[in-house]
Formats: sequence, C-alpha cells, structure tokens
Amino acid sequence: MPARGEFSIGDIPFFDDYQFTDTGKSAKHFGLVLLPETSTKYEGSLLCCVITSKKPKRLKLVLYLQSSSYDFLSKDSYACFDRKDLVSMRGLENGKQPKGSLKKPDLQKAYRKLKKSLYVIKDLASEPYLRGTIIYQWKKKLGLLK
Repeated sequence: MPARGEFSIGDIPFFDDYQFTDTGKSAKHFGLVLLPETSTKYEGSLLCCVITSKKPKRLKLVLYLQSSSYDFLSKDSYACFDRKDLVSMRGLENGKQPKGSLKKPDLQKAYRKLKKSLYVIKDLASEPYLRGTIIYQWKKKLGLLK
C-alpha cells in the first residue's frame, strides 16, 4: 500500500467528507480513484467515482464489488462510473489510506465501463484533455501500451 496521500488508479480510499461535484453535497463514502493527483491538473484532489452500497437503478456503467473479495467493505457495493467527482484529499478519513485496491480482473472490468462512461456521460471527465489523460493512464496501468 502507498503512503497516505499517494494514490494510484484503482485505489479505494475512504472519505469522511466526499464532495459530490454535481450537487455540492458531501457524505462519508468510499471512492474509486480514476486519476491520482499527480495525473490531474487539480492540486490536492483525486478524480474518483463514488462507491455505494445502495444498488443503482441502471447497472450498465457500474462495477459490482463483493464484500467477500474486499474485506474493508462491510456490504456488497457498486462503483458508479456515471458519478465522477473531483474530491479534495482534505476529506480523507484519518488513518491508513487507501483502504484497498481493485483486484486485477475487476481493474480490467472497471476500465471497460469507465471508457464507455467517458463518451456517454457528460461530466467533468468528458473534457477532451482529461478524457485522454484518463484513458492513457488506465492503459498504462493495465499494461496495454507498447
């Protein structure tokens, strides 16, 4: 695990104050790191998608995470790629972070769902520079670049 404050794609930190970009509201939530601070142009922030235990209505852009595979999750949960947020690292829970990371098979599934969401969902990640950076960094993480 990386030191607190150092994150990579696929890490799952817990936020005491996860700020939702679309509503401005905040809540305690896990997030899936889509881009770490070092890969964005936003200092002190992580690009994440929210992880929730509430089953979403539409499952097309969702990654199912079984609590039996991720012991830090108390319930089966869902990484929602249609809900991307730029989350301040100041909102991280104190203690060891990240709580875990996606396993390799889930990382590959996540990439497919994320890539699809970048073209379907109009949000901050659909901006061409950020979208290109996300795709490049995920391909690099998955070893898909020559």
